[in-house]
Amino acid sequence: MLRPNYDINIDYFAILGVHYGACSKTVKLAYRKMARRYHPDVSKIHDAQARFQEIAAAYEILSKYRDAYCREFDLRRNQQRRRTGYQQASPRNKTHTQADSHKRSSANQKTSSRTEQKQYAEDADKQTDDGKQYQYSSSDYQSAFKYQKPINGKNRVITYPLTLRYAIRLLNLGSFYIPGLKVKMKFNRQAFDEKTFRLEGKGYSGLFGGVPGDYLVKFNIKIDSSRYKLDQGDIYGTFVVPKSMLQPGKKISLDTVAGKLDVVVPKNYSAEKFIKIKGMGLPADEEHKAGDFYARLLLG
Repeated sequence: MLRPNYDINIDYFAILGVHYGACSKTVKLAYRKMARRYHPDVSKIHDAQARFQEIAAAYEILSKYRDAYCREFDLRRNQQRRRTGYQQASPRNKTHTQADSHKRSSANQKTSSRTEQKQYAEDADKQTDDGKQYQYSSSDYQSAFKYQKPINGKNRVITYPLTLRYAIRLLNLGSFYIPGLKVKMKFNRQAFDEKTFRLEGKGYSGLFGGVPGDYLVKFNIKIDSSRYKLDQGDIYGTFVVPKSMLQPGKKISLDTVAGKLDVVVPKNYSAEKFIKIKGMGLPADEEHKAGDFYARLLLG
């Protein structure tokens, strides 16, 4: 007679990371957590697929055959304890009477073992449908998935650090390339306002038919506050220039976050005033016009 599709030598509770006899709710929560961790579409662990199948099988057994499995597991454990007790009995002062007693004990143990084996068989019969026996194989792992409630994938949140110079370059391009996804996303002035951009369906995969999560992107634009300041779309920059260059009417080339800019030293030059360079602030996008650049020249 075949045993139902479980092995009483295996602690299926332990496979799911919970204590033996844990309640059904605890088992279910543990299964979902481990299934998400080892799902082949998500996990990068080398043996994720094998672990995922093992976890799915353990959960299916505890869902369908928990009562019979626990009963047999407990019987086997009690048997082992009794055998251990017999083996630890002291051999000293043996007499014919003790030997006879030992024989009777052995006979009783064998009778008890046969009785328990018969109970196993009866339990197995109770777990089969219409008297038919079912033998478990690895191909049946997938059967557990059909009955699982879909689990939607989680959103993936990531913040990309950018220098102000690179952010201005991206504004000119109008897009940002995400290597991990191999996709381009729109890049506009909202990135400077700490807006969260959402790429639908690009997050973590769902389980059991659940929809994937979204990919949420933010940008952390780093600005050298000792040299630059942003005001809406305008950029204010401070530059140290040699005295020989600060002559009225002289052209000076400045290396700025917006690129190379040429400015002419005004006749009424003052270190407290800014020189305006129109249209060289933050680049325009679909909602904003280009900002201006304001340069302040300090004597070096």
